[in-house]
Amino acid sequence: MSRGIVGKSIAGVVLALTLVGCSMATADPGNGDTLLEEAAVAETLPADLASHVGQSCEFDYQVMTQGAANNYCDADSTGALVWVDQDAHDRAEADLASAREAEAQNVAEAKKKANEAAAATAKAAADAKKKKAAAAEKAAAETKKKAAAAKAEATAKAKATRKAADAQAAKVREQEAKSARAAEKAREKKESAKPKAPKVTANTYYKNCTAVRNAGADPIYKGDPGYSRKLDRDGDGVACE
Repeated sequence: MSRGIVGKSIAGVVLALTLVGCSMATADPGNGDTLLEEAAVAETLPADLASHVGQSCEFDYQVMTQGAANNYCDADSTGALVWVDQDAHDRAEADLASAREAEAQNVAEAKKKANEAAAATAKAAADAKKKKAAAAEKAAAETKKKAAAAKAEATAKAKATRKAADAQAAKVREQEAKSARAAEKAREKKESAKPKAPKVTANTYYKNCTAVRNAGADPIYKGDPGYSRKLDRDGDGVACE
């Protein structure tokens, strides 16, 4: 960037108009190269800065200097570029800095709120997950408890069934034993009612089973006196059953 300064002496007072970065480019038609030329301002300036305040200017980087004082080319409330004095320029710069600071604060506040919202969302998700896990754990414990109760009930029923079956079996065994004792008594009674068998010898002979029964010797087992194969019809070793 080049800087052009134009000075004009009027009534012994010098005003300087400073243009920052206002070079202009022209093309050399002979060789096609681009040539840079220093910008120049050919105008007559009034002798004091105050007379320029409020007048239009061209570039927001222009500065008009007189001694230690300056005019600046700033945008007004409508956006038009006009000359302003040092105080107005400083106020504008301060307002701009305040606006930037406020914007930065707004951005920071928005970021903070976004982070807080994200944290709240994450916390809500974590709480929901924790609540869901607790509910699942509670449901699992309830299911386990019900299963244990059902198993205990089934075990109790099976035990009661076995006890009833054992009692029934014991009752049957007792009945069978009672029946066996009754049968034994009946047999003993029958045996005692039979006439005493006659004394037999090795030569005892019975014509038929009627004779054996009349003699009170029935039944006759194989090997006993009076046994013969003809009296043992089924051949099982017991005659006159």
